[in-house]
Amino acid sequence: MAENNVYQKEELQGFVEQDTALESMRASDFDCYSAYGEVIDNSIQANATDIRLQFEERKDRQNTSSKKIGRVLFADNGHGMDVDLLHKCLKLGHSSRYNDRSGIGRFGVGMTLGAIHECRRIEVYSKTASGSWHFTYLDLDEIKAGTLKHLPKPIPKKPEEDIINYIKDSGTLVIWSKYDKQIDKFEEIISESHFWIGRTFRRYIWGIAKDYDRVSISLNDKIVKAFDPLFVNKDLTGFEGEEAAELFPTSSLDWIIPVNEGFSKQKSKILINMSRLPESYTRKRGAGGDNFAKERYIDRNIGISIIRNDREVFFGKIPNFKTGDKNEEENIDRFIGCEISFNAELDQEFAVKNIKRGAVPVRELKAKILELVSPTFNYQREIIRNSWNEKAREDENIISSENADIGVSGTHSTTNRILRESREALLKNNKVNKAENDVKIARKVNPEAEEDQIQKVILALKENGITIDEREFIGDAFIDIEHGNGLKTIFYNTNSTFYKAYSEILNELKEENAELANKYRVLMDLIFVGYMLAESTIDPNDTMDGASFADEIKSYWSINLSKILKRWSH
Repeated sequence: MAENNVYQKEELQGFVEQDTALESMRASDFDCYSAYGEVIDNSIQANATDIRLQFEERKDRQNTSSKKIGRVLFADNGHGMDVDLLHKCLKLGHSSRYNDRSGIGRFGVGMTLGAIHECRRIEVYSKTASGSWHFTYLDLDEIKAGTLKHLPKPIPKKPEEDIINYIKDSGTLVIWSKYDKQIDKFEEIISESHFWIGRTFRRYIWGIAKDYDRVSISLNDKIVKAFDPLFVNKDLTGFEGEEAAELFPTSSLDWIIPVNEGFSKQKSKILINMSRLPESYTRKRGAGGDNFAKERYIDRNIGISIIRNDREVFFGKIPNFKTGDKNEEENIDRFIGCEISFNAELDQEFAVKNIKRGAVPVRELKAKILELVSPTFNYQREIIRNSWNEKAREDENIISSENADIGVSGTHSTTNRILRESREALLKNNKVNKAENDVKIARKVNPEAEEDQIQKVILALKENGITIDEREFIGDAFIDIEHGNGLKTIFYNTNSTFYKAYSEILNELKEENAELANKYRVLMDLIFVGYMLAESTIDPNDTMDGASFADEIKSYWSINLSKILKRWSH
């Protein structure tokens, strides 16, 4: 009996220590972009048609070289929250749409959990069409100090920020401050947020999301452009006048809804859309990372997009999802779009997290999707490869014809094409410019050239940057390297013992597999180009002993060879 009295006198225990629990929750699986997305989700579900974000720099850090975020403001013209809902909106686990599968949200933790992942103070202002502005907040420092023990009851208060001036009838303003979890640079966060938001909410920006009107989203007074990983819908992308990708027939998969989800229907449809980017985008091998590609985010398009209720919840490589065996597929796949769409009743089958980040299909479903998409991936890769090979042959023919005019044979036309396409990058760190060698090199290339033709030869060699050819020399030395001013040549001595052995193997290989023989020839060429560039990297005015020079050559040879081979494989 005495023991029961002791228990009655003890203070009742809550489920969590709220100050330490909230601090621990800051280490959730969010990143800053998915955290911003949670606020946008709420705005969309409030039927906002105009959502505006504003990133402000910390005023006390303006004179430093590294900008820091001071505040992030999110404003929308949605239907707003009444006083009762506003009072509960920052409460973890509370949602007016808890477990509702018809919209974007479900769990009731996203906005607050995302906010505290990034900052220590969240302020919320909101008004309904028939009401006035009210305000509440959450501050981790005040909770930790014990001065804030409950969510404050909303008080009448209108925000002073200009960002809400466009809101006429109803809307909400969320302000994050005491921002202490910035990882990326300020400018990178702005740029990446534009891209991430444009891809994640593309269907809402287009106005094709079910039950929602078109949504305009702006960030620091600049409209967010939509990004379509399929490159099929050009609307509001900034590239409306360009050719769209070819969209293939949609594949559908009827998948059983888990019994414990409580739905009356037994199956839900998963839709799979795939596309191939047009030739104006695929262009030629190795161009997937140039400025043209980067402006259109083609270089960021290696992966699969997974859409839940019209909102992207995953983009990237699905773990253990192999659609091909070759390493080069990675570079080709940026030109093949793949989008998987499902409704929220299949959340369990896509392992959807409470933060809507990282959803991927479970093993059995993954295997079925892989079975459906693999044939298309492999067939489209082959089409792209064939297109690249045809373009490469055309370019080689052009270069061979131009080189033939100055006396260079077409024996190494594939390598000379690769070198010409990369000449600026390959000659970037060149420290050996010997203008006096230009005429000498031109005469080696074309001994028959008249005086008035020499400059034509030199200009053509500079267009190549680096040229490889074969000549018969006296002696057994295999290669002859010459450095000119903005041009370089490598000549193989067809009279050398090494060349004769190399040619014999190459000819045998050509009879069995001409394509493989050409790759072997290119590989050998690039090995010596790597050595030539190693010579160019060392300043001829440097003074060093033999051992140091040998070490420098070996080091630079390895570095340059690695760079060249990467360019070739791309």
